[in-house]
Amino acid sequence: MKTKKKKLLSTFFKIGVTVLLLYIIFTKIPFDEVWRTIKKSNTLYLSLAILCFILSQWISAKRLLVLFKAVHFYLSARSNYILYLIGMFYNFFIPGGIGGDAYKVYILNKKFKWSIKKLSAAVLLDRFIGLTAIGILLIILLACVPLVIKLNLIWAAPFVLILGVLGSYLFTKQMFPSFLSVYSKTLLLSVCIQLLQCICLGFIVKSISPVETDQYITYVIVFLISSVLSVFSFSGIGVREMIFYQASSLFIFNSTTAVTIGVLFSIITAFISLFGFIFHVKKPELKCINTNYITSLTRFVQ
Repeated sequence: MKTKKKKLLSTFFKIGVTVLLLYIIFTKIPFDEVWRTIKKSNTLYLSLAILCFILSQWISAKRLLVLFKAVHFYLSARSNYILYLIGMFYNFFIPGGIGGDAYKVYILNKKFKWSIKKLSAAVLLDRFIGLTAIGILLIILLACVPLVIKLNLIWAAPFVLILGVLGSYLFTKQMFPSFLSVYSKTLLLSVCIQLLQCICLGFIVKSISPVETDQYITYVIVFLISSVLSVFSFSGIGVREMIFYQASSLFIFNSTTAVTIGVLFSIITAFISLFGFIFHVKKPELKCINTNYITSLTRFVQ
């Protein structure tokens, strides 16, 4: 009962934060201005942004599949991607319902009787390694910021980077030892995911207004920070737009352009998440890989 109340309070808090932040933003910048900017955006660059986002989500689903296989849960690649899209739909469109990660754990436990503890560990580590990748990119990009270079702080970047990755590895070793063998692979996949999302953002920016290279870097840094803080609102909506708005004042960006970038990223996420609804309605059967074949192949290789 207490868990249900906490979840309900958390849901109301996130929705409240989203509504409040959107209200603040659109009282300062009329939504009409944002909508006009969206309508003027370049279709080609927006299409490329969507493509990069789809690729990032495909790799994200693959990362989770690698974690599942590490604990001998051999879900087929197609079933895994379908389940991932349904999870996206739950995360984006059902704030008061079961979360996308919890949905995956529930369905896989119900269908295959796989351990809830191991499934939960896989989805939690999936999130944690994603945050590690964001941290890595933030450190690298911050080292390129003119102010950091001017203050001669660039030397600190390699040390912070090494300490961060080492800390992440030791945390995984301590808390998720069953997945240690795939740590490097999932971290590399996570970096690829975040790079694709950063490229996606770059195409969104370019679709609205061409900017200088250093401004692209700043936009990407702001985007990565908003990705970390998005947990405080419903699907990151509101937080992302507010951070872009605040950044426009700090870095002398056009505030309408900055907010529109956040809105467009939310729209793209919502659009792709809708495919999860299609699969949810169709209820396709989830399938596993033939484990007998895997065992035979492993013995043959050995």
